Formats: sequence, structure tokens, C-alpha cells
Amino acid sequence: MTKSLYLLEQAREDLLAFEAESALERITDFQELVRSGSISKDCVGKGAEMLRDILSLAGAARDGVAAAQRQLAEIAALSRHLNTYDRQGRKIGNPIAPPRERRF
Repeated sequence: MTKSLYLLEQAREDLLAFEAESALERITDFQELVRSGSISKDCVGKGAEMLRDILSLAGAARDGVAAAQRQLAEIAALSRHLNTYDRQGRKIGNPIAPPRERRF
């Protein structure tokens, strides 16, 4: 396995292990190899396939993070209206955000 394919394989494994910074370093190293022209023509096809795989993984990770952010925002919005009661039936408010000033 050539150095370029090794870097792409390691970047893929880093993405699967949720190590985005390490994956970015390896892709940057791969980019330098491309710029220097030291990738053999034999590795171009396999490298393109591996890059498509990395792109797919990165897209899935992006979508997963976006979904988690939406869920957290929804939970925070719903919990602002969550009021609980103690054993005597008195309302206990647990504000998450400071109350906003109201002007009428």
C-alpha cells in the first residue's frame, strides 16, 4: 500500500473512531502528496474510491451532528415550559434561561 492510500485509509478509520482532527491532518498530508505529484497513476482509481467513502462518512457525521443539535434545541425549548409540582401541590418552576423583561 502506498503512502497516499495509507493516509486515506487512516483518515477513514479516524472518522469511524470520531477523531475528526486526526482525520483532517491525514487528509492534509494527502493533499500535500497530491500537490507534489507523488501519487502514482496506479493509485488514482483506488484513491478516488477511498475519497468518495470519506466524503460519505463526513456527510453522515455532519448530518448526525445537525440532528443532535436540533434535538437539543427542541429539548431545551420544551423544558422551558416544564413545570413540576411538589408533594403539597405547589408549583415549582425550574427556569433554564433568565426571565425576559416584559414591557407593555
